[in-house]
Amino acid sequence: MINVLLLGGGLQGLSFGESLFKKKDINVSVVSNEYEIVKSRFFLHKYTGKKSGYGEWVKDILGKERFDVIIPMGDKSASYLSKNKAEIEKEYNTRCAVPDYSVLSVVENKSSFMAFCEAHDIPHPHTKSLSEENINDVAGEIHFPALIKPDYSVGARGITRVNSLEELQSRFHEISSKYGTCTLQEFIDNPDYYYNVMMYRDEKGCVLGCAIIKIIRMYPIGAGSSSCCITVEDKELERLCKQTLDKLEWVGMADFDVLQRKDTDEYKIIEINPRVPASLRAAYISGVDFPEIIVDDAMKLPIDSYCYSPGKILRYLGLDILWFIKSSKRFSVFPSWFNFLGNNVYYQDIIWSDSSTWLSWLVCGIKKLKQK
Repeated sequence: MINVLLLGGGLQGLSFGESLFKKKDINVSVVSNEYEIVKSRFFLHKYTGKKSGYGEWVKDILGKERFDVIIPMGDKSASYLSKNKAEIEKEYNTRCAVPDYSVLSVVENKSSFMAFCEAHDIPHPHTKSLSEENINDVAGEIHFPALIKPDYSVGARGITRVNSLEELQSRFHEISSKYGTCTLQEFIDNPDYYYNVMMYRDEKGCVLGCAIIKIIRMYPIGAGSSSCCITVEDKELERLCKQTLDKLEWVGMADFDVLQRKDTDEYKIIEINPRVPASLRAAYISGVDFPEIIVDDAMKLPIDSYCYSPGKILRYLGLDILWFIKSSKRFSVFPSWFNFLGNNVYYQDIIWSDSSTWLSWLVCGIKKLKQK
């Protein structure tokens, strides 16, 4: 029996649990306080309660229970696990499914990742580090409109469009005070959608799984999380992401966000997250089982080949309701917002095999609304 511990939950945790719950030789436990996780039947043990001393809490759990693989669900847990990977693997005789910190540290800081892209000729938005001292010089180089982007943030938090030097000067102090160091990035005039590429690269440099989603509705509108996406196939985008991971010498799961310019159709990589995304279920319903790939590769087991079947629609009902309330395109968008059922329509926040998720869309949606 393989015992797996997830650090963090969220919708990706539910998708992870759903996949591995069906495997007879795997037990999954989770460290999370989230409603949709605590109520789920997918997890053998649910460790809840502590909100401080995270590292000691995790080590206390590992000292009492034996786990074969530890997998992060969020950016903070990925960073923690990567920084402490050697120590945890040695002390607790386990495997941490996360890249080494020498690699992960390049992508967790958005400024350093953009510098890496520039040094390795990887298509990316023109980006410069921003400070009170260089604000005028950087504005003259990037031009407007532009985006203020925190080096460390979750989702789209802190990302702010500015249209003039005066607006940049007035907003920068507020954003940097709240989120820390920032960059100024060129504004990419992209269509109403963007792409998310999920890819797993092993230590031999082979891609064991890839799925691409086209995010056609998001909340907050224009720069938020996916509320409706569709899986697609794009060999050029797949090649670009594979080359990026090769240059990073990446081993493990990678989650790319990619924009496409309206005028040239050129792709621009804007970030990599070192873990599975909230829209993980889109890959699963399209035939690519990343949870199984991650566990099997960590355990050095044979990896099954997967048949990727794009064209599946994944909705996040909680956010899609908020999108409907706010969007002026609520009656003209394609696919239709009213397309609730169909052989190719699935839900990110409602998993029919687990009744505890049936209202999680409401709970998650309310939490997202409070965060904005």
